[in-house]
Amino acid sequence: QIPDRMTAGEIEALYAQVSHTPELKKNFQNCKGIIIDFRCYHSGSAFSLGKYLMPDQVQFVKFSQTNFEMPGMFLFTSTDSVGKNNPDYYKGKVVIIVNEITQSSAEFHTMAFRKAPRAIVIGSTTAGADGNVCQISLPGGISTMFSGLGVYYPDGGETQRIGIVPDIEIKPTIKGIIEGRDELLEKAIQIINDEK
Repeated sequence: QIPDRMTAGEIEALYAQVSHTPELKKNFQNCKGIIIDFRCYHSGSAFSLGKYLMPDQVQFVKFSQTNFEMPGMFLFTSTDSVGKNNPDYYKGKVVIIVNEITQSSAEFHTMAFRKAPRAIVIGSTTAGADGNVCQISLPGGISTMFSGLGVYYPDGGETQRIGIVPDIEIKPTIKGIIEGRDELLEKAIQIINDEK
């Protein structure tokens, strides 16, 4: 039996089982919705779960990188895709929760999972800090890190320094915090239960 709440990593691990276990797949298909909460750091593979959420392969990201033959020039790489031809894809709602703490891998995953047909992103704009991590050492025993790749939507729209902008902006309220409520999760559940 599938639990009511799982992390994105747990969902991905479950998908690995689902793809090999018809009974689990049947239970998963009958869920009204999936809530993916990226209000924390996430590492995993967007591509495994993406195969289950998408009816077809769809482009979701492209990168820019340094041209080492011409310093100062940056080139776009080809776009990356998520999903595959899958008529048995998950047809329920997918609600992705993000906030200003959502960064890096979680932003990348949000871009991918947002391509699901019934996906919606809620919360507040993410950190805008996606891409790989390059570390350099500086004099005095100091080190710093930066992204060595530019990360863009397939149409060239930027994500770094801008963040992933939600479809529905919602933030915790003082009243909700005092009452110990998770208003973003409440909104996600409301969206899934809405008959539209």
